[in-house]
Amino acid sequence: MKIDHYFRVGVFALMLAAPLELARPVSSVAASDTAAVDPGQQKYVRDYVDAVKSGNPERLKALIHPASLACITDQTRDFFDEMLARALQHKLTGKYRIARVVKVDQGRTSADALLPAEMFSYPVRPTHEIQVDFETGPYASLTLIRAIALFRGKWLEVSPCPTAKGLEAFRKAKVARDARKLRAKELVASLEDPLLSEIRDLVKQQNTVEAMKRYSAATGEDLSMAREVVDLLESRSP
Repeated sequence: MKIDHYFRVGVFALMLAAPLELARPVSSVAASDTAAVDPGQQKYVRDYVDAVKSGNPERLKALIHPASLACITDQTRDFFDEMLARALQHKLTGKYRIARVVKVDQGRTSADALLPAEMFSYPVRPTHEIQVDFETGPYASLTLIRAIALFRGKWLEVSPCPTAKGLEAFRKAKVARDARKLRAKELVASLEDPLLSEIRDLVKQQNTVEAMKRYSAATGEDLSMAREVVDLLESRSP
């Protein structure tokens, strides 16, 4: 299972260390799953999914709190561009449900431990967290968690803003991640049968975990690099 714990946290953590598939709209999720969820929160999820499926970053930005959008400047634009680009990489073609909506204690989210104060800060404190679970394949799932707050009667995502130190760490990590992506492309280009066919078959079956394990066992590459390779092959699958 993949966990996308806020775009920003996901981007930052993935950058330093190394995201929705949808067949029906939110309105068709069973009532028992959403009975305690505010209709406005359901609309946020529906609008978010539609925005990702559209591939239009401006539609995603329309779901972000104005106070967070105000953090986008010439100095921070590369960070937010990366954040939005990663969100749009999700494939929203499977079933999903709103798993929970909880009030956050004094505006502190479950992601705060992953957000060093000297690197990130919230421009306004979120009031709730919303979790949506997606089925991305027979053997895979994705959990999406967002910090949200009401603004003029509409639920919007509150994203933390990077500080100068956070931007520096982000950019250094991005250089390393870009190098890993280049290495993955080289490894994919060198893949030959029978291993290539085995990995492709597992990808077609949406069994990415087994594909990663098989590739790692056959090549000696670690699972982190195996994931890069499998993700690249998956993106090229018809």
